[in-house]
Amino acid sequence: MARNFSLGGQDGPNFDGCVPTFDAPVHVTARIEAGRAPTLVLLHGLGDSRLAFEDAFATRYLAGASLIMPDMAGHGGSPAALDYSMEAAARRVKHVLNHLMEHHGLRPSRLYLVGHSVGGIPATYFCRDAAPGEVAGLILAEASVTRFGAFVSAHAEAARLSGRFGEWYAEFRDQTIFRDYLGKFPFCRHYYASLRFCREEAFLQTVLAVRRTSRALPGKWSHAAGEVLAALPIPKLYAYGRDVAPETRAFLDEHAVPTRPFPTDCHFLMQAMPSEFYSMLGEFCS
Repeated sequence: MARNFSLGGQDGPNFDGCVPTFDAPVHVTARIEAGRAPTLVLLHGLGDSRLAFEDAFATRYLAGASLIMPDMAGHGGSPAALDYSMEAAARRVKHVLNHLMEHHGLRPSRLYLVGHSVGGIPATYFCRDAAPGEVAGLILAEASVTRFGAFVSAHAEAARLSGRFGEWYAEFRDQTIFRDYLGKFPFCRHYYASLRFCREEAFLQTVLAVRRTSRALPGKWSHAAGEVLAALPIPKLYAYGRDVAPETRAFLDEHAVPTRPFPTDCHFLMQAMPSEFYSMLGEFCS
């Protein structure tokens, strides 16, 4: 799935290839605008890939912005890595940006992180570790910020503990997603395609990293990334659909995190309501 550098159309990607990082290459698809332009880094979730955000290149709401879409380690076109922690994922994003700035003319005037689902954890950690003024804002879409509602990772961990993870993963991919989820949301074909490319070990190790993050702290909420999100001083927004865990809603309300509800049961907001999702990003980044 990895490709070499290639030039795309005017509105499409003009970088599609692997970028070196501290422990493993990362496959990145990007549109790098000339000059200083707003830059959005879009991070996908568990088992997914950059395909989750492919509509971003076509939407008028992000015209003129640079778009950076990396695959997580072992996902999509990125090879396996030594470290699947969420902290390592955030570090790889930093390496990607540095490489694109040094070698491919990226000059962000305002930098925004966008994280969907599990991708919200490294997005949040990147913002925490950034220099003052480096990040202009953070947008999360049904991201993992509490220990509640993480059904897929909980089931995957239980399958590992019972010694049947391989069987569970095949069933999750080919029955839960391909038969059941796509039967309800056929526009989410990208997720099944991404799962076919995702390395089984990468999926499992990412699950374990997420589970560690969600149980890292004592107390009611316990989620390390949630604690970071609540403390971030930068503009932030949390988008969610109708199936978000009520405990997550309570956490966001308790910590006064601005929210944007979407009238859909689909976890993939950008697929279910692309115009609304990308117009939200455009408004936030304007």
